[in-house]
Amino acid sequence: MKNNRFGLRLLRNEQGNIFVLAAVSMMAVMGLAALAIDVSYILAARNQLQAGVDASALAGAAGLMTSRSEAIQRAIDYAGRNQCIRQPVAVSAGDVTFPSSSRVRVQSSRQLPLFFAPVLGMANLNIIADATAELGSITGANHLKPFAVPDFGFDLGERVLIKSGSVGAPGTNPSFFYPTDYPPVNRGNPIPGAAEYERNIVNGCSGIVKIGDVLQIEPGNMVGPTKQGVDQLMGMDPHAHWDNNSGSVVGSSYAGYSSPRICIVPLYDPDLPPDSGRNTITVTGLAVFFIEGMQGKDLYGRFMEMLTHGDWGSGNTYLYGIHLVE
Repeated sequence: MKNNRFGLRLLRNEQGNIFVLAAVSMMAVMGLAALAIDVSYILAARNQLQAGVDASALAGAAGLMTSRSEAIQRAIDYAGRNQCIRQPVAVSAGDVTFPSSSRVRVQSSRQLPLFFAPVLGMANLNIIADATAELGSITGANHLKPFAVPDFGFDLGERVLIKSGSVGAPGTNPSFFYPTDYPPVNRGNPIPGAAEYERNIVNGCSGIVKIGDVLQIEPGNMVGPTKQGVDQLMGMDPHAHWDNNSGSVVGSSYAGYSSPRICIVPLYDPDLPPDSGRNTITVTGLAVFFIEGMQGKDLYGRFMEMLTHGDWGSGNTYLYGIHLVE
């Protein structure tokens, strides 16, 4: 009888141990579930929040081309276009700061309710993301149009002669009317002639052109090729026009700066015009013009600034780029 009682007590003790082990195992399983599910959830939310903040900072940096208030507004707007776990990324004016005159820093946070972690005493987690973007100068770009314009320090929206149709234009010699050949002399063998010149009007040059490059000029008035190339450009975006009130291109069929009538051209020093013949000039800057069209044999455009891609640097340029720095 004593043995039977001892056996029953032992069985009861073992059953109790099993319940304890089962409870401990269940806690371990719940802990693993918290790690597997909640951690993945947190990482996904963190990546989404960071992507939204990155976009916000880049948009803010682009807004610096106008003003700091524009930078703040764009940062808030573009943050809200991104989502973090099915909710818009929230950025307020106080979350946008300016470490320098060319940089925008954006911060955002999100309170995440967790799934399994509350079992371990953690019901929520606050995640934070920040990013800093910079507005800088682009000193080398591709797809330049074949017009070298003398640099007279233009104002935004100023109507500028970008291809002369008569002898005696500023910064010229008797055989130079602003047409140029590509690629630059220091980067390859320039391709001369009317056909290549017309193609470059329509498509822009292939390869990059930088401040400091040396360009071969195309002598002669080139009236026919200029008109034919410009007519094609005008036909690609016929309703676009310059609006003096807003200081921008309106009515375009293209978004942003992508209208084919918005062109990048090299600048040169008007005090150093090229000698007669197929000679050279040095690129002293890069500028952007909206092509308005021809007036007689002259080609005119509106001077503007532009956000684009290219080589970063410093110099006489009206092209800007943005990138993340932190």
